[in-house]
Amino acid sequence: MPSRAHKMLCDLIARKMREEGYVPVAFDGRRFVVGDEEIHVPPRIGRHRPDVLGYDPCAKALCIGEAKTGNDLSSARSREQLMDYANIVGASSGERIRLIIGVTSGMQDALRSALEELGLQDRESISYIVLPEELVDSDAEVQV
Repeated sequence: MPSRAHKMLCDLIARKMREEGYVPVAFDGRRFVVGDEEIHVPPRIGRHRPDVLGYDPCAKALCIGEAKTGNDLSSARSREQLMDYANIVGASSGERIRLIIGVTSGMQDALRSALEELGLQDRESISYIVLPEELVDSDAEVQV
């Protein structure tokens, strides 16, 4: 079961996607209906399944959202995900696919360090959002 922090980060990522013109079309751990459209679990992209997947129908572009909580950023799997997602190139645009990473405020320095170690710190296609720790009890579990 996803933690409350993970769920909240996914929601924030989806909101950020919408602000940037992407429509969230797949959301990890949940299925829900928006209008007449049912949003499904994201498909695998390379070796991994992202937490949120958005699509800009005008630009025909994808946006990947990934929420990281706890010690996620120190795991080899998480670093592999970040590298994989950061290096995907859009078929229609020829540009790197947009990546939005969500972290809690206590993980902000760890994210910056991880991006620097991976050589991703200056990528314009990557941004991150921060959820203040005060807004969530990271040990709470959420039913989805």
